[in-house]
Amino acid sequence: MKIFLKSVLLISSITVVSDANALFSTKYTNSCRPLAKESGEYPKKKIKGFSSESLYKKMQEANQAMADGNKVLAKQLLTEVKDSTTDGYPLSVVYQYFARMEYEVGNFNGAVNNAKKVIDLDALPVQALLAMKKQVAYAYLAKKDIKNAIKWMNDYFAQVIKPPVSDYKTLAQLYYQDKQYKNAVCPAYIALKGTTTKKDKEPLYKMLFGLHFSLSDLDGSAKVLSEMINFWPQEKKYWEQLFSIHYQRGDTASALAVNELAYKKGIWEKESEYKNLASLHANTGAPLTAALRLEDGIKKGVVSQSLENLKLVARYWEQAKDRNKAISAYTKVANADSSGEYFYRIGNMYFEQEKYNQAIDNFAKAINKGKMKSVEAGYSRLQKGAAHFYLGQEDAAIAAMNSAKNFDKTKKQAISWIGFIREKQRIREELRKDAEQIEAEVAAEKAESENRTN
Repeated sequence: MKIFLKSVLLISSITVVSDANALFSTKYTNSCRPLAKESGEYPKKKIKGFSSESLYKKMQEANQAMADGNKVLAKQLLTEVKDSTTDGYPLSVVYQYFARMEYEVGNFNGAVNNAKKVIDLDALPVQALLAMKKQVAYAYLAKKDIKNAIKWMNDYFAQVIKPPVSDYKTLAQLYYQDKQYKNAVCPAYIALKGTTTKKDKEPLYKMLFGLHFSLSDLDGSAKVLSEMINFWPQEKKYWEQLFSIHYQRGDTASALAVNELAYKKGIWEKESEYKNLASLHANTGAPLTAALRLEDGIKKGVVSQSLENLKLVARYWEQAKDRNKAISAYTKVANADSSGEYFYRIGNMYFEQEKYNQAIDNFAKAINKGKMKSVEAGYSRLQKGAAHFYLGQEDAAIAAMNSAKNFDKTKKQAISWIGFIREKQRIREELRKDAEQIEAEVAAEKAESENRTN
């Protein structure tokens, strides 16, 4: 019952998040800080530009060829520029183009080599060089060289100022692919903080859940999932995962709270889900709620009216000590079942309420139907006899007890009952005879007295 009450309190604590920036906090996100500078200016650099008009014009022609989709001509013009100068700026621009062209055709080694040349020349503005570092990282990622991709992204983060959310996402994904789960948490968390749309948030939440789970942080996993449910309350899989996490943690109250809230929100739509919820309630001291949930599933047509399910409902009502509803439920079971077991149970319930006529009727049905265990067969006769006795039907009681003597478990009790009834009858008969004798003696004395008087 304590677990049930705790689960009720937990249900009321799950509310919809109204502040998009009010993120969960776990032992792995508590220390998360931006991985790059959030403010400041890049160092000023003197850029020389093109040293001749002819080089500039040829570069413009290459630009136009690229814009027109004529990559063959563009590459030819860019090669001419490269071969005609040793100046850092025009060479950097050429290698920029080469890196892009190689990347587009899937030559990632070529893309890396050309991008590195741009970085080594150091002739472009800082922002452009940082873009090339990021391009190197992407090229390594495309090559499936994750460790080098991580190295270059970290080099990029060491210099960049206020990088976009997408860069944090990329770094998080790289760490995740390299199974550096702890290192992946903060970039993913910071990316989530900077993401505004629900659609874009979801992949990050999924990643953070996966990271915490991979780090065996079930408490953190539960916190992530709880927030996911607030954003996507109709996503059934998130409810299932949160329930599973709480269950793995051994937190039955929280598991039940999640299961119950999902029921109230109409998430559950399978028989197994209703039965699981009912079982949880029953196992945590709330059989009445268990019966109500299972009956609701039957009424909705989600849970079948199978004999097994009817037995469950009846058992829950019996555990809840609601005898009237238990009897009603067991009657449905008893009529459908091939054995007399459930008429026997109904008989016992009526017997406990001292409704002996109804008890006798159901014990008789149990006996007539048969197919019970030896214990139940014996006690159905013994209890029937006891009910007859309490109604003053001693001959019927003895007849039932004589039948109960045929079963090992009830033989001694039946003999004892018969002896008790016989003794009671004997005493009553002696008392009757004594009373008759006294009455006769009194009558005789009265007659003698009258004779003397006459």
